[in-house]
Amino acid sequence: MDPIYINPAATSAAGPMNATQRKARSVMLSWLFVLCAAALLTSAPRADVTAATAPTVLHLDSGFDMHVRQYAAEGHTLLLWLPSKYGLREGHAQFAAQVQQQGIDLWLVDLHESYLAPTGGYAFDEFEPEQVAQLLAYAVDRGWQRIILGGESRGAALALRAARQWQIAHPRQQTLKGLLLYHPYLIEEQPALGEAARFQAIARETNLPAYIFQPQLNTKYLYSEPLLARLQAGGSAVYFHVLQGVRGGYYLRDEDLLLDAEVVERRRLGTRIRNAIERLIAMPTPAFAAADSREPTYAGDGHRVNDGSLAPLPSKPAPALRLSDQHGQMFDLDDNHDEVVLVNFWASWCGPCVREITSIERLVEHFRGRPFRVVAVNIGETREHVGEFFSLRDITPNFDVLYDDDSAAAKDWHVYAIPTSFLLDPRHRLRYGYRGALKWDNPSVIATIEELLPHTTAAGAAVDAQ
Repeated sequence: MDPIYINPAATSAAGPMNATQRKARSVMLSWLFVLCAAALLTSAPRADVTAATAPTVLHLDSGFDMHVRQYAAEGHTLLLWLPSKYGLREGHAQFAAQVQQQGIDLWLVDLHESYLAPTGGYAFDEFEPEQVAQLLAYAVDRGWQRIILGGESRGAALALRAARQWQIAHPRQQTLKGLLLYHPYLIEEQPALGEAARFQAIARETNLPAYIFQPQLNTKYLYSEPLLARLQAGGSAVYFHVLQGVRGGYYLRDEDLLLDAEVVERRRLGTRIRNAIERLIAMPTPAFAAADSREPTYAGDGHRVNDGSLAPLPSKPAPALRLSDQHGQMFDLDDNHDEVVLVNFWASWCGPCVREITSIERLVEHFRGRPFRVVAVNIGETREHVGEFFSLRDITPNFDVLYDDDSAAAKDWHVYAIPTSFLLDPRHRLRYGYRGALKWDNPSVIATIEELLPHTTAAGAAVDAQ
């Protein structure tokens, strides 16, 4: 099937959408989660692969020196690529070769080297969209007339901001044809555990055509619908392309670490990108930047505790949780009163999730016979697949495994990364949380659970901890 094409919202002249239009948009966007990716073009590659030149330092008019790895091809279309928080990796060389083989020139922008910044998400606080816009100007000054700006994860957000800077500085300039994004991370800050995230304002301030590749086995997939709605509201025409059975960053991993679907997708990468770029070039290019959304931005106040301690959460009732377990029996959180419950969202394709399973089992054993329960909510995988996963690793879970087939529970609990875990008191109020893998039987966690467990009064009545 073809990728889904989302028309930009006509809000500037016609006003906001009415209820019927909103319902139609909701129905249209809901199809995103059941449709497969585009069929491949069958034409042969258009250029021989040649090695990149040595990393080049480009002296921009701003005085900034940008480090770039250039892969020359036919000289007609240039793809500028911004990496994720991990920077340029060994796998980018193969990525570049496949793009180059399709006749597309590629500049891999080494942001971390340019800014002498360590890898990690905080580096993007230093990266300036103005300098990426200057790099666009540098390319235009050297004769490029068809440029696509692309990026992966956090690099995609930087690409959007740089593109807007370029549009503002160069009205009616038609050189920048669109945006090519892999699993874009456009969330504003890191949302607090259990709280709804807000998208960056740039998502509504982008009107260039965009083509998004979104791996299915990636938590960003869960929030594709609201992201697309934001882009649509800003006036961006979007192609949305789901890669079934694929994890984020599949094109950068060693081949022996790939899933079967990822092996297939990796071989198709160059053709996928050429097809996407051809679609972007065929779209009309807006003459001006989108209007400022004038929306406030919000910073997340979640905690990431690295010493093995759980982050305290505002005490409030936990969302509903009613899912079937590994035996096909329905589990309802409301039926398990007076128990301290650890709710853990996970998937078998998530390495950190897998690493913490043994410590979860030890935690369950530690509290055996006491009112404590672990509920592991698997996101989007079949019982057969998870059963094979446990069998291959000789794991017999001593905790409940629930199946969130349509990822609805993950959305209700505002899960933006996995593993994410919530610790509930006996009244099933949210009390603590943790985002990331943890050694669950560490003394700090055990002490926290002990504080929440009901204790017995002198008269023999059970009282839950406050």
